[in-house]
Amino acid sequence: MDTLNIAIITAAGGGTRLSGTTKKQFRELGGIPILIRTLGRFFASALIDSIIVTAPEADVGYCEDLIRRFFEDSTKPWLVIAGGMERQDSIFGALQRCPADTGYVFIHDGVRPFVNEDLLTALYEIALKESAAIPVARLKNTIKTIEQEYVGQTLVRDNLVQVFTPQVFSCSLIKAAYAKAYQDGFVSTDDASLVEYYGARVAYHFSTDLNLKITDELDLFFAGQIIENNLI
Repeated sequence: MDTLNIAIITAAGGGTRLSGTTKKQFRELGGIPILIRTLGRFFASALIDSIIVTAPEADVGYCEDLIRRFFEDSTKPWLVIAGGMERQDSIFGALQRCPADTGYVFIHDGVRPFVNEDLLTALYEIALKESAAIPVARLKNTIKTIEQEYVGQTLVRDNLVQVFTPQVFSCSLIKAAYAKAYQDGFVSTDDASLVEYYGARVAYHFSTDLNLKITDELDLFFAGQIIENNLI
């Protein structure tokens, strides 16, 4: 039986680190809301059968209106649900809304607008074999720990990476990992860490640094430069 690939796009945060009264996922980037730019990648992808967006409870209607306006010609099913108190709660809620025949889920930050089809395909192909795949990038700077007013130690970078989204999992695996996390009271801001806690292995794929997360004004500036200089 054929199964579905569902994209879960997380956009329920308050965006407090980006100044202004508009939540960062709804801020415009090159005249288009950041969330809409992100969603465009998944609406256009042949890999994705359906999309679930988590939004702040007060903004569910507004988010639905935005999606209707920008994707009125799309026949791809989508759903907006209210997010929870924490990101983990939002994802858990979205997982409960995935159809019973969901095979794989692509969990992605709503404020990472530069994901591309090549990355989606690469992660999906790995996940088909390994059940869990995440995008990573090498660290460019020296990493140190700090202890009170002083540097603690310098970490060896060889086995360290920074982690991005989308993170792709078999639906059964990520649901089981979330169930165990809630049972044990384990909390994390990273979905792959729940899978690791569950005891499963997570594969990785090196991603471009252009897959940035817009968190503050500097990120917004860099994102504008990416668009202005046609780097994507």
